[in-house]
This record gives sequence, structure tokens and C-alpha cells, in this order.
Amino acid sequence: MSLIKTLNHNTKFFLDNPRIQTPLIPASIVITGPTASGKSDLALELAQEIEGEIVCTDSMQVYRGLDIGTAKPTKAEQSAVPHHQIDLCNPDEHYSAGQYARDAENNLNKLGELGKIPILVGGSGLYYKALIYGLDEMPPIPEVIRQSVLNDWKIRGFEECYQELAKCDPELVSRLSPRDATRVQRGLEIFRATGKKMSSFQKNKLSNQTTRFPVKIFGVHWEREALYQRINLRTEAMLKIGWIEEVNALLEFYSPSLSPLNGLGYRQIIAYLNGEINYAQMVAEIQQKTRNFAKRQLTWFRQEKSLKWFEIDKREQVFQETEAFLSSYR
Repeated sequence: MSLIKTLNHNTKFFLDNPRIQTPLIPASIVITGPTASGKSDLALELAQEIEGEIVCTDSMQVYRGLDIGTAKPTKAEQSAVPHHQIDLCNPDEHYSAGQYARDAENNLNKLGELGKIPILVGGSGLYYKALIYGLDEMPPIPEVIRQSVLNDWKIRGFEECYQELAKCDPELVSRLSPRDATRVQRGLEIFRATGKKMSSFQKNKLSNQTTRFPVKIFGVHWEREALYQRINLRTEAMLKIGWIEEVNALLEFYSPSLSPLNGLGYRQIIAYLNGEINYAQMVAEIQQKTRNFAKRQLTWFRQEKSLKWFEIDKREQVFQETEAFLSSYR
């Protein structure tokens, strides 16, 4: 199948949407879906078809050293297709959705200048939404509040802080990517600083906003039991190729209290290394937590009204609809 290979400025889109102020960003494709759904493999295939480049939208792949546990693209995959927005900072450095949006926009502008088609790929819906819709203005946070949340995080960990946020701002949590530690911290900071919910500052529902540039959003769909089986098998495979060794290496340089090391799977491996659980318990807990994560992801993605779901074995449909979409912005 022959697809268009380059795009110029998307004049029609910006004439139709005169309030949009990002005319350099080219028409882009988003491929998202729950963890272990195969979206990265599909993105690689699509990128090779249309001479595109991949822009990762994963909140954990920005951290150096967290490779196996975040299913980061391999060196071979990065050689086959250029990838952006990975390995941006160390695990002890702060990185937010706002910073992601700024960095990713710069990359998209550069790809537009080169005539390349960006393919945004990942399961962190907040990251790609921050990029394509923008973020609402939030109140400033006093340093004493920021430190109190950080101290609680170190002592109590992700799960307890997540549950606290769920009690004080359930609306935010219902829209929040459950792996996004930064936004959990931010939600607690805002509530403690102002007594108001972070969701109350988000004036517009993301699903009702106009995108800042033309974008087509695809979601990879699996039947629940099939997806859960993929999750179970992938967990075992990741452990076999060195996930525990990866965590051991990270702990030589970083505190286990850092929020990235409280991420999915990493916390359970640290508990195993500390002798708190045995190997079988570790595997079962990672699998269960990952299945729960996938379920919450699916709930979160349902807010995206423009997302079109498709079965993984019907990828030809994605290629055809991508061609039609991009052709309208030649």
C-alpha cells in the first residue's frame, strides 16, 4: 500500500480553527491503548510504511535506566525508526506533563520542518492530551506544601498517596492515568495548598476541547481475558530478560523511595529484593497490579471521544484510515 510520505503546513486545519496558534506542527497519528496491547509494534510498522517517526507518550519511558519495566523501545527498534521523548532525565529528576508537552511540541515542529509524520505512541493518556489539547493554568504551590507531599510520598509510597487523592478529588482520579506519579503528587499539592480540587481548576473537559493541531487517534482493542493473558505472559518474559537485574542496578545509585521506583512492577521487585515477598508472590502481584492498571487505562481512555478502537488483527484498517486522514492535509 502506498501512503503519502511528506506533509507541508496544514493550512486548511488552521483556517478552520483560527484560534489555534501552532501552525508548524504537522498532522499527527496517535496510537494508544492499554499496556501489553501491541501498540508499539503497530507503530513501528506504520512508521516504516509512511516514513514517520515515533514520539513516545509514556510517563515512565522518559527516565533513563528504566528500560525493561517500562517496555522501552529496544536499541534495534530505535535504529529501525527514530524515537523521541525517551531517556530525557534521571529517576531522581522531576519531569511533568507540562514539560513533556513543551519538549514534544519542539520535536513535532522539527519533524514538520523535515516533512516527517509524527506517530505518538504510549499508554499515558495525560501526556498526549497535554500535547494535543494543552493544560489548564494551576495555582502556585508554596515550597513547604511541596516538601510535605514529597515527604509523605517517601514514607507512604504511591498506593497510599493515590488513595488519598481518590478521597479528596475523585473526579481527577477518574481521569488520571494511574501510573502518573507526578500528577498524583500535583493533585495532593493543590488540594493541600488551596483546599480545592485540582479538577476544579481544569475549566474544560479535555474530551470537549479542540485539538491544537490535526490528529487522528487510534486505540488497540483486545477482549479482556486475551489482554490479561498477554499481560501475564509479558510479565514473565520481562523478568526472564533481566528486570530484577535492572532494578538492582538502579538501587546502586537511587533511593527506592523515588516516585519512578514506586512505579508498576518496580515496587514489587524491590519488595522481593528486600525479602518482604517471595518470587512467586512478586510475579503474581505484578501481574495483578498490571491487570488492574490496564482496566483503569481503559476507563480513562473512554473519555477520549475522538478515539477509534480497532482489533489488532485489523491493522490494514489503520493504514487505510491513516492514508485518508493524511491525504486531507497534503
